Amino acid sequence: MTKSKKIIKKLKEKQVKQKEVKNKLAEKISDTFSKKELQAILTSGKFHEVPQVPSYPEINFKGKTVKFGVLTDTHIGSIFFHEEWLKAAFKMFREEGCKVVTHSGDVTEGLSNRPGHVYELTHIGYDQQKKYAIDLFKEYNKTNLPMYMIDGNHDRWYIKSNGALIVKDIVKELDFAHFLGHDSGDFKVNGAKIRLWHGEDGSSYATSYRLQKLVESITGGFKPDLIIAGHTHKQCYIFERHIQVVSGGAMCAQSSWMKSKRLANHAGFHIVTITTNKKGIARCNVEWLPFYG
Repeated sequence: MTKSKKIIKKLKEKQVKQKEVKNKLAEKISDTFSKKELQAILTSGKFHEVPQVPSYPEINFKGKTVKFGVLTDTHIGSIFFHEEWLKAAFKMFREEGCKVVTHSGDVTEGLSNRPGHVYELTHIGYDQQKKYAIDLFKEYNKTNLPMYMIDGNHDRWYIKSNGALIVKDIVKELDFAHFLGHDSGDFKVNGAKIRLWHGEDGSSYATSYRLQKLVESITGGFKPDLIIAGHTHKQCYIFERHIQVVSGGAMCAQSSWMKSKRLANHAGFHIVTITTNKKGIARCNVEWLPFYG
C-alpha cells in the first residue's frame, strides 16, 4: 500500500470515529432535553456550557506582624491642640509595642490670612511652631520610634507665604523622623506599600465617601496596600479595591471654624496592626482610641 493510500485510510477511519462520537452525543442530548428545549437551544444562537467550579488561590494568614501608631492633624501651635493627648498617645504606642509611628499632615497649625486666626495660636509664626513641635516629639517619643511624616495644608501656609518647609525642617532636627513629601508619601514595611495622604478637599456627608473616591482615583498599577489619611478630622476604616484605608481623626479639639461649619471633630488616634506575607497585607486590625473633652 502506497503512502498516500495509508493517509487516506487513516483519515476515513478518523471520520468514522468522529461520526460515532457525534451520534452518541446526539443520543445523550435527545434523552436529556425535550423537543421544545432542543428547539430553543437551536434557535437561541448560544451554546450553554456546564459551569465549571472556580479554583481559588491558597489562603495564608501567617506572616510578619507590625504595629503602627497612627497620628494626624496635631495642629501644634493652636489653642485647640492638647499636649497631654500627644503624651498619652506616645505612652500607649510604647506600651502596645508599636514599631512605627505615622503622621498624615497638619503637624503644625500654621498661620493663615483668615481674620482672627492669629488669636487662636499659642505659638505664633514659623520659628515658634517649629521649635515647639521638635521639643514635643523629642520629649514624648522617648524610645525613638521611627516616624514617617508628610505635611498638610496648614503646614503649607508657610510655603505659600515665604517658601518655608516647616515639616521637612522639623524632621531634620529629629534623628528618628523621615519626611516623605508634600501632601502624600509612600514607604514600605516588610514589602507592603504604605501611603500617607492628606488632601485639600473637604469633608463628605458620609464619612467613608471621601475615602472611596480617593481609592477610585488611584491608577491600578500604583495601588498601595494601606492608606493612612488625614485632613478632615474624621476617623474611619474601609476596605476598597483590596486596599486597607484608615482615616486618622485628629490630635486636637474641634476648632471655632469647624463649629461654624457644623463639622464634627473626631479627636484621638489609631493603633493599626498589619500582618504581611508575599501577597501584601494578609491581616489588618484597626483600633481607635478616642479623646473626650
